[in-house]
Amino acid sequence: QRFGMQLAVPKEYDQMSWFGRGPQESYWDRQTGAAVGWYSGKVEDLIHPYVRPQENANRTDVRWVALTNGEGAGLLAVGMPLLYASAWPYTQEDLEAKHDCELPRRDFITVNLDYRQTGVGGDDSWGARPHDAYTLFYQSYRYSFCLAPLRGGESPVDKAKEVSSRVH
Repeated sequence: QRFGMQLAVPKEYDQMSWFGRGPQESYWDRQTGAAVGWYSGKVEDLIHPYVRPQENANRTDVRWVALTNGEGAGLLAVGMPLLYASAWPYTQEDLEAKHDCELPRRDFITVNLDYRQTGVGGDDSWGARPHDAYTLFYQSYRYSFCLAPLRGGESPVDKAKEVSSRVH
């Protein structure tokens, strides 16, 4: 389960950079091995091709995330204070496929900007549910972030600082 927002951007915005945990995927209950830093990569290279398609490519404790094209233009999301973020070249519904090789590549990028997701669990050979401490239970949740455009050549770091200073 997740609490957040999902949006789509044109497939040309296929470069993701972020300041948060990385470089590998991380989840609420699987994040201590991922150091906080500034990372980037092609969306296609950031997804994980599990044999059975499932949730993947999440990054935790994200201060800001940018999806940009080859010229550096795109969209910046600044967490207030933190986000979970991921991007895929397919849809959430596409993850219902039986095998990774059946996942289509769409003409857009699905972007997830979440408050949080329930952890992955699996303390006993990947069969156990996540511990209660890493589970989103039914209740009211609130989170916020700011979206801002990035012009080609504009630094996402500088823009994130500018956005944060205007909002706080």
